[in-house]
Amino acid sequence: MQRRHFLQTGSALGAMGMVSGCASIGGGSGPKVVVIGGGYSGATAAKYLRMWSEHQIQVTLVEPNSAFISCPISNLVIGGSKTIADITTPYDNLTKRHGVKVIKDRVNTIDADKRIVKLAGGTELSYDRLIVSPGVDFMWETLPGMNRAGAKEQVMHAWKAGEQTLTLRKQLEAMPDGGVFAMSRPALTSVPARWPTTSPRPSPRARC
Repeated sequence: MQRRHFLQTGSALGAMGMVSGCASIGGGSGPKVVVIGGGYSGATAAKYLRMWSEHQIQVTLVEPNSAFISCPISNLVIGGSKTIADITTPYDNLTKRHGVKVIKDRVNTIDADKRIVKLAGGTELSYDRLIVSPGVDFMWETLPGMNRAGAKEQVMHAWKAGEQTLTLRKQLEAMPDGGVFAMSRPALTSVPARWPTTSPRPSPRARC
């Protein structure tokens, strides 16, 4: 949706007296939007839904983590020019600054007919509109050898920013001068990869 549509919706709701002028969490009794996933897309959508509707749309963000860690910028942590704290943003900023309700949980099911999201913790969230942006994660069961106990602690891929980023950084610091490392990237397949020109492509990581 365009920004103009949000503003028009907010003005119409205000004229009907359905919402108040305060910026409290959730936004009063306005339309409800549930956002699944607090990555770049989900967190940005939650923020601007609140801003562009002038806090008249209730926005709930469902995210299992307490903070967002930027994966693309984590290369700078590995290189030593930034710390992990520099690229970490707590989700409570969305609540403090924009009134987004953040629920730390995972989604189990979505009932599109009833417009209800059911969370792993048992909570049910009703919605008028739903944004599904859970991001990507590893499917360890599909990687021979990597699903074994201890394998993830031995191979530092660090493609997902966080603890492995710091571990890989320490491994690189511990390498002797003239040491050898290998770099790899996802193998090319017969099916061409579809990467929009504005999207980051998978980047190589050092293997120690």
